[in-house]
Amino acid sequence: MKCMLLLLFFVMPLSGCRGWSLDYGQPDAQFLQEDLSGFGKSFEGRHITVKGTVMKVDASQSEYARVYLAEGIECNFGKLKAMAESCRIGDTVYVDGFLRRCNEGDVLIDPAVLRDPKAGFKAKKL
Repeated sequence: MKCMLLLLFFVMPLSGCRGWSLDYGQPDAQFLQEDLSGFGKSFEGRHITVKGTVMKVDASQSEYARVYLAEGIECNFGKLKAMAESCRIGDTVYVDGFLRRCNEGDVLIDPAVLRDPKAGFKAKKL
């Protein structure tokens, strides 16, 4: 039994679990929505936070829920429909996730979760 626990202890950090990183990990950078497409390209594939205004919520499909922020930012909440549906148009939200695509007017954060608005936030400025 001890061997199994030791094995888990050493293998777990090497497994690269994205869910754990979203729930408990610190983001590599934090951005305001208007700065993300300009400064975020070098953070593709990494964990980020973005503060933005909800423009649209789409939870109509059973396999995914998406929240769209201003500046062309799409956030894929996957099966976390209740989390996505809690967003209202015009709300300011903090979204944590992995930056998958970062082009002017075409940004994808996938997977995404809402971050506690009381958590520390310091936007990256270049």
